[in-house]
Amino acid sequence: MEANSREELIKQLKDTQMEVEKLLFSIKQNSTQGRDYFVMAGDQLADQLFNLRTNKDVKINSLRSKATDLLKRKDKFFKDYDVFRNDPTGFNKRHEAESAKVEKRGGARKGAGRKSLGIKKPVTITLPQERWDAIDALIKNGKFKSYPDYFRHLDSKD
Repeated sequence: MEANSREELIKQLKDTQMEVEKLLFSIKQNSTQGRDYFVMAGDQLADQLFNLRTNKDVKINSLRSKATDLLKRKDKFFKDYDVFRNDPTGFNKRHEAESAKVEKRGGARKGAGRKSLGIKKPVTITLPQERWDAIDALIKNGKFKSYPDYFRHLDSKD
């Protein structure tokens, strides 16, 4: 980025915000497919530019970094819109495919998921049928959530 001073950065952000808002106005006038995507993305970008421009306590290095990131996002936004204007159907298909990829992310990660209550050991317990019926009744009535909950309760009495 060429800007060196805070004032130059703020002017560049203001000019960029104006460009984004002009494009947004034109997008809002156009009722073709994909309009909602560009309206949402453009509104978000304009808000972020305004927030950064009006934030007085951001240090100059941080301002440069955030401004550079937002200006790159603005360039991508304008390029995407040019692609959309030339081929709305193709753009929408590619955008939907990219969105579907994001939803499939995730999977096993260290520290993720429900924390264990302890060490798991499989156990077989033999009880008379009437005792099992009584335990089932306690679970059905909501006193216990499950067999493990019932046996944990018995263990906690010690």
